Amino acid sequence: MRAQQQASPAEMKSIGIGLGIAGLCGVLIGFEILPVPGGRNNLYAPLWVATLIGLILLLAGAACVLQGAGRASAGGELRADAPFWMRAAQYLIGVALFADFAVLGTWIAFLGDDGHFSGGDPFLGAYNGSLARLMFGAGALICWLATIGYAVAGARKLLSHSGQW
Repeated sequence: MRAQQQASPAEMKSIGIGLGIAGLCGVLIGFEILPVPGGRNNLYAPLWVATLIGLILLLAGAACVLQGAGRASAGGELRADAPFWMRAAQYLIGVALFADFAVLGTWIAFLGDDGHFSGGDPFLGAYNGSLARLMFGAGALICWLATIGYAVAGARKLLSHSGQW
């Protein structure tokens, strides 16, 4: 089996632009500037969820472009000589992504429609919806904890690079 190669900076920028375009379309659909593909009956969630998913893709695209421009390592670490604004942008994008996933999981856990959950255990029958909510709730809790952990660790790292603390 061949080992995976790290994407080149140009490839990262191209991936980022593609994600950014897809994300912008989602945001514009959420704000009702673009029509919903297939009509409003094709939606199974409020428009703000489409906006949130579009924002996730847009931020992921920005992160890819930033990592390509900053010539980040395979682990996502920017080079030591990267400017402070680039480090701050990478940190803020990361916090926003974690928080967006947490909000999405929380919405599904508490307000998602049971009729759209599929799969589960045939022996649980009517309890499959509750199981799905429990699993999404657990995932949302993990995302919220990851958001807090990333925010605190990232702020410490960012401030130590800025020389302010």
